[in-house]
Amino acid sequence: MTASGSVAEAGSPLDGRPLPWRRAKSGLLRWLVAATRWSLSARVVGLATATFVVVYGTLILQKHARFGTQAFDLGIFDQGLWLLSRFKTPFVTLRGLHLFGDHSSYILILLAPLYWMWADVRVLLMLTVVALASSGPLVYMIARTEGVRKPLAAALAVAFLLHPAIGWNVWNVFHPEVLAVPLLLAAYLFTARGRPVWGAVVLGLTLLIKEDAALIVAPLALYLAWRFREWQIHGVVVLVAVAVFAFNFLVALPHFSPTGELIYTNRYSTFGDTLPSIIGGVLTSPGQVFSLLSATDRLVYTAAMVGPMALALLAPELLVVGLPIALVNLLSQHGYQGNIRYQYTSYLLAIVALAAIRGAARLTSVSKDKPTRPVLAAVLVGAVVIAGGLGTFLAGPLPRNDPGNPWAGYSSQPGEVRRALDLIPGDAVVSADWFISPHLTHRDTIYMYPNPFVRDAWGVASEPPPPSADTVEWVVVRTDTLDNNGTDKSGRTARAFELIQTDPQFEEVVANEWVVVFRRVREP
Repeated sequence: MTASGSVAEAGSPLDGRPLPWRRAKSGLLRWLVAATRWSLSARVVGLATATFVVVYGTLILQKHARFGTQAFDLGIFDQGLWLLSRFKTPFVTLRGLHLFGDHSSYILILLAPLYWMWADVRVLLMLTVVALASSGPLVYMIARTEGVRKPLAAALAVAFLLHPAIGWNVWNVFHPEVLAVPLLLAAYLFTARGRPVWGAVVLGLTLLIKEDAALIVAPLALYLAWRFREWQIHGVVVLVAVAVFAFNFLVALPHFSPTGELIYTNRYSTFGDTLPSIIGGVLTSPGQVFSLLSATDRLVYTAAMVGPMALALLAPELLVVGLPIALVNLLSQHGYQGNIRYQYTSYLLAIVALAAIRGAARLTSVSKDKPTRPVLAAVLVGAVVIAGGLGTFLAGPLPRNDPGNPWAGYSSQPGEVRRALDLIPGDAVVSADWFISPHLTHRDTIYMYPNPFVRDAWGVASEPPPPSADTVEWVVVRTDTLDNNGTDKSGRTARAFELIQTDPQFEEVVANEWVVVFRRVREP
């Protein structure tokens, strides 16, 4: 089926029926009236999307309210975005790095106006939920454009929302990469529906997400150019992606890095210590590459990514699009990159969804002369939904009524902690605990305790030097970290606490079961 033919069949947001009341003044009213005319399949997708927003929105806001979100990376992005929104240099004192020396996430500049309307970290939490939820309707619309029948298209959308990595991306709080899921899907949809220029624009926007986005944008642009014969437009996208990749790694990141060098190359020290040597090492060490890719944890990761959308195996040419970024994840020594619980799955999620759609289109016939058998169609729809459900049941972030609940947070009495934090002025210089920092980041200077008293995850190597502790006015520490138990294996937290506790310049103003707060009472 051609793209133009698909467009002719799809006139409304989900189903292809013209919107009623075109002269209605209210866009919302037109949408509500159109919703009453959606097919059952479209309504299922709408209900699944709304349920996703309500359930995961409630869970992540509850996690944050109970101090379950952390300085890395939510606090980093929150402080950086707040500084950008106030037109200040985005040097993130939580991390000891310039925001764009850590990652080339220039899309944050476009998000800064959100903090003009409501400067609250919960904006980022709900942005994550809404961005991922929007992937459901996008999967449905792409599937319909590809000629997949409505029930199976709806099943694919529901299965994708049930994918365990989708849920874990919400749990892992905001990272710019999550925006790639709807953007990549939208780029495909625009191109498939005969609007390649818009598809190219969206792919260009995706390049702003992070320095490695080019590794998914360039292959997808090549695929779209080949599939839809849009070589001129998407060929330009490929060239732009290569240029942006080179600029980020050769110019931008070294410029903002405190050492003038790339920060995260040590994750690939098996192959080399610079970007060229790493690439060369990968190309000249097939045995080492195979050994890493065939490790049990890597195979489990691959199965967990593809298994819930198993129809993706029927479109191997689309899965190949995700190969460069998959290799980046699987060859890394950083364990998070090969774990479905973290943001590194985002690019691949969009590709798995697109491959599953193409696989479904190949498996089922939608032409009038070869109608799909009703029983087979029903079995296929059920199998797709069950696969997604099993995925989230076996590997997803389901809340459990036991100490292992991933959404619980550290404090069962968050009000006690909040009352203590209310004592801290909005412009004070603070050193705050890992879990408490995201509640205090809208200020010029905040350190992740035990910084700056004891250096810990500040800057890169020895650069930049840690600031003087004499500038700190308030210190906030979780009570349960002070006994140097499993939460403080290095003893840094306990050592810093001892320094503060014995310093006559500080006085203890709050001490309860959950939090200890110190205030500087004498000038250093």
